[in-house]
Amino acid sequence: MFGFKKSFLASGLFSESTDIHCHLLPEVDDGIKNYSDAVSALCWIYKTGIRRLYLTPHIMSDFPKNDSVYLSEQFDRFIKQMEMDGITDVPELKLGAEYMLEASFSLRQVESLLTYNGRHVLIETSYLTPPFGFKNILSGLIGSGFSPVLAHPERYQYLDRNDYKDLKTQKIKYQLNYISLTGVYGKQVKEKAERLLKEGLYDFVGSDLHRPNWHRNIVLLKKLSKKQIHRLRLLFENNQQLW
Repeated sequence: MFGFKKSFLASGLFSESTDIHCHLLPEVDDGIKNYSDAVSALCWIYKTGIRRLYLTPHIMSDFPKNDSVYLSEQFDRFIKQMEMDGITDVPELKLGAEYMLEASFSLRQVESLLTYNGRHVLIETSYLTPPFGFKNILSGLIGSGFSPVLAHPERYQYLDRNDYKDLKTQKIKYQLNYISLTGVYGKQVKEKAERLLKEGLYDFVGSDLHRPNWHRNIVLLKKLSKKQIHRLRLLFENNQQLW
């Protein structure tokens, strides 16, 4: 009973599921660098059982070309190229984005934001410090009719237990990077992820996939407890709400 553990793949968590966070749109950020690697990664994702996938490239000052117009053009070009090449064994794809809350974010709000289902916006911050006016930015998004989804909250060193609960009272939703549970980001992040998952504070789950080889090793080898599998399954079910 106490030794029951399964890998991500053996657990069936990915079967017919939706992943809402990855960096597989080629040549736009720190994720996949070319078309062939992107196709290879998508084929691998499909083999794991995932059937729907949001591509969520970074929109931040580090990648100045990235805005909703440019990324939409790159996404459309990518989809058309796969259609021309007859690529079929890949998940259904939609375009989103991961917005860094930084000084330039206010400029993004005058353009059309790339969202989940027209309303939910995936956001991130520096891992070390919150952005200036963090809570005001969040309140502004909510006041404009958006629902902020904070990517990988377990990775922010500046957030403590009270901060997590306080943000939840502001109706901020949390997206777990499920590979955080394996310890690849360090012990502290792993422990935070385990605690937030146990306390039921997460709303959604994603891979944040940048490199398929890394992901392949994790989902085949790393083990999850029965309770973790149950809680993750509920989050994968929630993901479908965003499709």
